[in-house]
This record gives sequence, C-alpha cells and structure tokens, in this order.
Amino acid sequence: MLDASATTGVPSQARRGREHIGPVRWATFAVIVVVAVVHAAYTLTAQLEPLTGDRGAQYYLGKLTAEGAVPLVDFQHGWNAGSWWVNSLVYRLAGGDPLWWEFFLGRFFGVTLAAILVAAMGLRRRVHPAAMAAMALAVLTLASPAQVKYVLPVVFAFILLPGGRLDSGRWSLAVRVLVPAALFWQHVELAILLTGAAGLYELIGREKAAVRERLTRCVALAAGLLAGVVSEVLFYRIGYGMSLAEFNRQVVFGQAQQFPNHFGWPFFDVPSDGEGYEIVAVYPFLLLLMFVPVIWRLSSDPTRFLALCALLLATVPIRRPGPGHAETVSALVFAALIFVLCDVYDRRDQISLPSRPRSMSSLQAVTAVVGFATGAAWVGAALAFGFGAHSLIGPLILVLVVSVMMIGARLRARLVAVSAGACLVLGLVPLAAAIEHVDDLSRDSRQLEAAEIWGDAIRPEMTRCLKGGRTAFVLGNQLSLYDALDVENPTPFYLFHYDFGRNEKQLTAMMASGEVPVVLQTTAMARGGWVETAIEKDYEPCAEISIAEEHLRFRIWAHRSLEPFEKRAVTVQPDGTRTSSRLP
Repeated sequence: MLDASATTGVPSQARRGREHIGPVRWATFAVIVVVAVVHAAYTLTAQLEPLTGDRGAQYYLGKLTAEGAVPLVDFQHGWNAGSWWVNSLVYRLAGGDPLWWEFFLGRFFGVTLAAILVAAMGLRRRVHPAAMAAMALAVLTLASPAQVKYVLPVVFAFILLPGGRLDSGRWSLAVRVLVPAALFWQHVELAILLTGAAGLYELIGREKAAVRERLTRCVALAAGLLAGVVSEVLFYRIGYGMSLAEFNRQVVFGQAQQFPNHFGWPFFDVPSDGEGYEIVAVYPFLLLLMFVPVIWRLSSDPTRFLALCALLLATVPIRRPGPGHAETVSALVFAALIFVLCDVYDRRDQISLPSRPRSMSSLQAVTAVVGFATGAAWVGAALAFGFGAHSLIGPLILVLVVSVMMIGARLRARLVAVSAGACLVLGLVPLAAAIEHVDDLSRDSRQLEAAEIWGDAIRPEMTRCLKGGRTAFVLGNQLSLYDALDVENPTPFYLFHYDFGRNEKQLTAMMASGEVPVVLQTTAMARGGWVETAIEKDYEPCAEISIAEEHLRFRIWAHRSLEPFEKRAVTVQPDGTRTSSRLP
C-alpha cells in the first residue's frame, strides 16, 4: 500500500518547507481576511432580546472586570480569570455597547479569528490556495466557534503547529512551558485537554523524533500546566488571601460539580427540529476518519497534531451533545481533514495500491478477514464506548482506543484490510443517521394525524348538524378535514386564498339557496368580509368545538333550512372527555 518514503513525510515536507509562500497565497489569505470580516458583520443580528442567561452573565462580568473587579467564580466550568480580562478588553473596545460587544466577542474574535487562523496554518504549510479557502469556508459555514473562548484551541494549535520556527531550536521548550501556562489562566478545561493532546502527539504521533527529545517536550508541557496552576494559586493567595481549598473550589475541580453532564451521542436519534444538527450526525465520522490506519500513515506531523487536538476536544461535545458544542470545537477537525487531502495529494506518486493476487493461500485469506474484522471492531468500540458511554469514561475510552490504533498502525501487515473494515463501519454512521433523520421527519410531519385528531373532536357535532347529509364546506385550507370528517365539498372551490373574492358571486348564490348546507369555520380566521357576511345572513351557529390541548376552536354553521337544531358549545379535553353547554 505505502512505499517506505511515504510513511516518513520527509520529501514532501522538506520540499514544501523550502518553497516560498508566493504572491498568490498571500493574495488568497488577504481575500479570506476580508471575506471573514464581512461575513461577521453581515451575519450579526440586532440585539432583540435583553442580555439574560449565559450571554448576560458574560456581559455583566466583563463589565465588572473592566471596572477593576476580578471575578473568581467562573460563569461556566473551565472559565478562568484571564478569560474575564480578555472579556473586559472586549467590553472596553465595544465602549460598553451590547451589540458591538456581541460582535467582537462572538463574531470577530470567534468565527472570524478562527477562520483567519486556520487559513494562516495553511499559509504556513504552503498548501494550495484552494485548500486555504476551503479551510476558512468550513469554519465560516460549518464549524463556527461560538465566542472567543472556543478560539483558544485554534490559537494553541497555530502556535504549536509542527514545522514552524517555534517547533525547533532553543525556544521550543520555553514555548511548551509558556503556552499551557497562559492557556490555564484563560480556560482550565481547554488547557488540560489541549496540553494532553500535545503530549499524546509527542508520545505517539511524532514517530521520527528521538525518544529523549519527545519525552523532554512532554515534561515541558506538563511543567507549563503546573506553572499555570502554581502561578494562579500564588496570585490569589498573595493578592486576595485565598486558600488552596477555596482556589480549588472556585477555579478548578469545584466547578465540575455545579454543572450536569449529558454524555452519550445521539447516533440514530438526531433531532429533526432546529438547525445545525447535520454536524451531530457526521461528527464521529469526521473525527475518526483521520485515524483510520492507512490515512494515519499518510498524514504529516501537522495533520496528526491537529487531529489529536480535535480528538481531545471531542470531550466537549460528547459531554453535552448538540450542534452548538459540535460546531464550536470543529474548526480543527475540518482543518485536519483539508491537511489530510493535501498530504495524500503530495504523496500521490508514493502510493501504490496492492495488485490483485492470482491466488491466495488459506493463511492469507484468514489474515485478511481477521484484519478486516479488527478494523471494524476498532471503530465499533470507539463509537459504542467512546461516544456512547454515559460518563466521563467515554471520552477516556475513545482516546485509549484511538491510541492503540495509532500504535498498531506501525505494523504494516494487512494495513489495507484493517482500514477497509474501519471505513465500512465508519461510513455506516452518517448513512444510518441520515436514514433515521428522514424517518424522524416522516413521523414528526404528521399533518394527517392532526386532521384526524381534529376530526374526532368535530365529527359528532358535524353529524348532528348535517342531519344525515354528507356535504359541507370547510372554510380554510385544512383540506384533509374533508376525509377526516367523511364529508364532500358541494362547491367547486377549496383553497381560501388571497384572491378568493373572485368567487364571491357564485359562492354566495350557492350559500343563499341552501346548496351548501353546512360551513365549518376555524375561529382563528380573520372576521369580517363578504364570506362572513354571507354566512351570518343565511346560517346559524349549530356548534362550537374547542380542543383544549390544541387551543383551537371550530364553528359549525348550519343553513336556516335545516332548522330547528340545538345550538351548543363543546369542549374536548386532552383525555378525550367532552363537556357541552348551550351556545348563546
């Protein structure tokens, strides 16, 4: 499957590193910046609601911090004092105006900055301008960080992206101490996850470096995270007299007890309402695709680093599944996917598909089947336990299973068979979710069922008012009521549309002569007009039916030629019981 040079990535990476960025890439990047800023402005909506809930808390705490306070209790798990200092800067930049604050915090320093940074990663890697544009477009349309705190992973990845100047030389260790420490001051949860991802990359993903160098970098990352904790403890201890126990309660582990966890991914129960649920259906597929053995072997170091950062960030949407969390941490997922395509393109001359053997021994066949089953079992375990477990153990299992695969991918025997089994099971995830989604929509869009419920409530009174007849005119566009009530329309008209007045002369003549014995009207319709006048002239209300659960009312008008008849009001309760009284 892969030649020896294909697994190292040295030729393509070295060639790309020596290549100049060039005016075309710079021009593409400039266009991306302009488009991202314009997109942020034109997708911002007016401040229609008061600042309450989550957004209101962020705005108010940003205001307090701008006035000199240091909020110690995070508004949401993981937030730290540094986040509020950034928020206070955003508040000052917006001049305290809520709309400008929302623009900067959510749009400009959220979606816009993330799109620019992923494009800048492509610029640093000298990828094709189309790939840069694709990365930025994916962030703008599919992976939209909700606000500035979810841009921190993109900033983290941009600084520590392998292959840059900060990845080697005398500054490499210092950077790996400073970045986790600074990130801890901003967001506790993201600092732990991303530092763990960087360490996992050093241990497993960065295969060609010396073991001593990789271990040294892991120690530097851990030291940076520890430095963040210690420096913040000293800051609060010296500046505010806060004890270590109180610091833990307000800043680190104490927060985790205040917010519920909702683990478990809705693979085959993607909600049919709302927007953005497509990413919920495809997120496990997109995340795990990069770890399929063959793809992992083809991936360069920057791709592997981004993929592992995305893997650890998956804890966020797995803990609280939904489009909001899946979208907001997916910028690195889409960036890594584009990088994968670039890696495959760069190594297209180094990849050779295995030729079909003229004969296969029993041992070879068994080995291929075992490899296929192994790949399927690997993905199945990652999906079932990593995404499906209803506790924090789920994301831990996911990382463990993927780590085992990454180590096993070094064994080239039956790499294609293992990858084929993994891709087959992995591909079934979005396919099955799509089928289930369409089925959910079919079940949820039960217009006829609503008509049947209304028909059950109206039918007894309709039968009484018709006195054995079967012709009635439904005044409205609920045409399924004709079948639900088993009545026929005596007129050639059905839809009550905006130019229904052209039928006035013929319909009023039919109504006056009694050819329309009964008219069913929804009381939600606007009163007045020629139809209402014609009804009140030749008809009397026979019944008024109220469906309590639906908050709907229907009125049955009977032609005066059918008199005498009882006039009564009927209310249908949710349990089906009916109460009636005389209609005034």
